Amino acid sequence: MFSLKVYAIITGALFAAIIVMAIAGNVLHDQGLLPDNSGSQVAARVIFFGLFLAFGYSTIPLMVKLVLAGQDKIGNADVGIVRTLAAHQTGVIVAFWTLITLGLAIAIPAAIQDGFFDADPAAEIAKTPSRGTLVVRPGMTVDDMHRLSSLKIKGSPTSVFADGTLFDFNIAGTGITLPRCRYYYITTYSKDRSRIEMMSVGTAQSKMSRPQLEAANEALRARLAGDGWLTGHEVYRSAQDQTLHGGATRGPSGAVWLKGDTVLHIEARRMDDARPGEAPGTGEWIQFVELGERISWPGFARYAFEPAK
Repeated sequence: MFSLKVYAIITGALFAAIIVMAIAGNVLHDQGLLPDNSGSQVAARVIFFGLFLAFGYSTIPLMVKLVLAGQDKIGNADVGIVRTLAAHQTGVIVAFWTLITLGLAIAIPAAIQDGFFDADPAAEIAKTPSRGTLVVRPGMTVDDMHRLSSLKIKGSPTSVFADGTLFDFNIAGTGITLPRCRYYYITTYSKDRSRIEMMSVGTAQSKMSRPQLEAANEALRARLAGDGWLTGHEVYRSAQDQTLHGGATRGPSGAVWLKGDTVLHIEARRMDDARPGEAPGTGEWIQFVELGERISWPGFARYAFEPAK
């Protein structure tokens, strides 16, 4: 076995290599030299993962050596358990390495099956079957959500229902089913835990460009209009509101929709960091929707709704 100093150098070097590779990877990605869904990125991912494993393995002998050195420094080198550990330190290190290796033997095949090392995660997601259908809308009872849904719903009405999985989302009582959604986050009324209050559903299968996001939003708006939903816009009634909005009396429509008592808001989130000087319409985005009841929707009184044109 190597000395404490040698193991410290090895561990430090591996940690430094991980940091350098992460920084270099981000720079190359931002410059377009390491694009998403490329073979080069898969290779980089495998190398990074290998460095991480090597770093993890190297910390085991380092920690054992540090413990023994510390015990020796405070005068406990001749204590029974310390003396036994020092005499069998190689066996202890190998035992830890064996446990880690056994765990990896289970984890790595599962990661490969889930597409961790794939060049195109979106393609793998497209091949993954839906786990079931979530049938729910704001105002529905929790019991009805469970009864009508084929998806196994995780969570508790005393907190939230939430999971990241692949499922179809049917807005109960409407003709809208959004296929292959990625996550749900559902809350109940604080004063009535038996009824659904709000929910957020990730409708994007994978990250998309800004033009792809706009196309997805337009497609969803067309579906909502075809199902009889009304599109909403804010009404700027006060002089102060109108002044803040450049003299306009109404805001844009197309983001907030209403059918019956259900309000739906089409939203987007950028998943990468903005870069100085980037061109308009760049970035990686996902689409998601938030739904609630009109009686509890924040600022609902500010909206007016009309059929989509």
